[in-house]
Amino acid sequence: MYESLSYFALLNIEKSPGVDQKIDNLVKAAIDIDINAQKKIFPVSLIGIFNFIRSIVSCRSEIIYIRFSDFLFPFIFLFLCYLRVKGKKVIVDVPTPRIICIKEMEVNIKKPFFKLLRKTLSYISSSWVLFPSNLIIQYADEHLWFSYGTRKKTLKMGNGILIDNNIPLANKEGVQNSINMIAVAQLADWHGYDRLIQAMAIVSGTSSINYNLTVVGEGESLYKLKELTNSLKLKNIIFTGRLVGDDLNNAFENKHVGIASLGLYRIGLHEASVLKTREYMARGLPVITAGNDPDFPSDCGFRFSVSNSSEIDSLVCCLKSLPLKLRDLSQSDIRSYAKVNLSIESKLKVILEAL
Repeated sequence: MYESLSYFALLNIEKSPGVDQKIDNLVKAAIDIDINAQKKIFPVSLIGIFNFIRSIVSCRSEIIYIRFSDFLFPFIFLFLCYLRVKGKKVIVDVPTPRIICIKEMEVNIKKPFFKLLRKTLSYISSSWVLFPSNLIIQYADEHLWFSYGTRKKTLKMGNGILIDNNIPLANKEGVQNSINMIAVAQLADWHGYDRLIQAMAIVSGTSSINYNLTVVGEGESLYKLKELTNSLKLKNIIFTGRLVGDDLNNAFENKHVGIASLGLYRIGLHEASVLKTREYMARGLPVITAGNDPDFPSDCGFRFSVSNSSEIDSLVCCLKSLPLKLRDLSQSDIRSYAKVNLSIESKLKVILEAL
């Protein structure tokens, strides 16, 4: 059994609070199984890289757990080799397939020169930057160019979450005349919530059930979603902005369904381990989502999968079927499934056994 672990990451915490929370949860899970664990976060800059390198070289932990960054890894290859020589166990956490990250650069990096530089650096790095690692954690299949020579030490698994028993179940009442949905995200195009809004516009005129949606969060797609809602003259969609703590817990009251990503196809993904799916289920909510997930069989009774494409019909059908699907579901059963299969403690034990 290992006694110490340090998690290192280059991260803008303000832009990625969910990632920071995920790292916190992994550290807490390690502490809960008697591992002395800590996190070390550095800004995304040249100074951040310098301090990152200095910190990992001097780190005394047995396990060095690093969040992958295409910007970082070419600079730290030799230092990772040094850590291996010293007998350290190096785990690299690759949150998104690298081929998908390159596609995201087309949207996220505005200046052509820096876009070309980052993409070129990523392709040149290929898989060799991961050679010094003992174990690579992936959450979806990777392109051969970025996985050549590393597949035998790659562990594909679903994301884990820290399940807090103090967080209340979202809704202890069954469906009456309304189905209340909630979508929580740093709103981006790949969440595909515009598909849901269009489906709600179709269903609202043909059903005796009232379909209500609460959208929690901010981000680049917020304005477009509001504009779409207004253009369709929908009055049953509420945008709250970002919520945390008790305000977020209150937003989940009386909700029946959580909405995970409906637009993975927009970033070239057909499979993903979406954290929000797990967070909803920890609150006892079934989930509407698109694409495959390594933690769920295709016939899972509380993960309602719709087409991972631009079409709306499958979402319309899903919404219409919700009264029947929700009738016999138990929120406590959904949370129990999450504890056994989706907790970060269970994921960490699998990782340590594979190390």
